[in-house]
Amino acid sequence: MNLSDFLKNAVYAIVFGFMGLIIGIWTSDVLYKILLKNIDRMTTIYISVGLIVLIILSATVLGFVKGKNLLE
Repeated sequence: MNLSDFLKNAVYAIVFGFMGLIIGIWTSDVLYKILLKNIDRMTTIYISVGLIVLIILSATVLGFVKGKNLLE
């Protein structure tokens, strides 16, 4: 892998990571509305942030590895 391929994959990873941020925030909001209303506030925050970070990381890895095939 040369430098230009690495930079292209890094851009795909950034794009997919941003989409993962949007999807992660939406998912944790829906999860809060459905399941987490009666749980302690700090526990809810930790679960939501953990879920958002997990979705961002998985979307970033997916974008880095398969981004070109998924977008073309």
